[in-house]
Amino acid sequence: MKMSQAMVVLANKEVGVEEIDGTNCGPRVNQYKAATNLPADEEWPWCAAFVCFITREAMNACGIKETAGFKRPTTAGAWAFEQWSLRQDNTTQTRRLHHGDIEAGDIVVFTFSHIGIATGPPVDGRVPTIEGNTDGQGSREGGAVLRKSRRVEQIKCRIRFTV
Repeated sequence: MKMSQAMVVLANKEVGVEEIDGTNCGPRVNQYKAATNLPADEEWPWCAAFVCFITREAMNACGIKETAGFKRPTTAGAWAFEQWSLRQDNTTQTRRLHHGDIEAGDIVVFTFSHIGIATGPPVDGRVPTIEGNTDGQGSREGGAVLRKSRRVEQIKCRIRFTV
């Protein structure tokens, strides 16, 4: 299985996970946060932690190991993902001016300091995603893992695994 496929399969399994009482914490949420370089039991926004967790699990599922040129993401900052990807070898491909070049399994970094995983290409100017720490209104502080549909213009960059 390719990394992009594993990302979508694993993200789909997490849809519906919620934090507890708006605390940015909870049993599964804290597992997401443990995939970052910040303390998992403290209260902080976890959209990037969700992507770190899915990336780590997809790497394990695909047998992809870290190397001198490729380290998995551990940042808790959505916008820091672009810098993370640019520091990697050719295992990732970052495109800022993506012009809608988005595929299932791409990491999509949004212009409003949020992040998710694309589950398909754009349709009518919108990209289907799965995101952590969002809600029905699309907040970046929403408290759940949900399927969303975001306008292509809201995407700052996309990161694609090439493995």
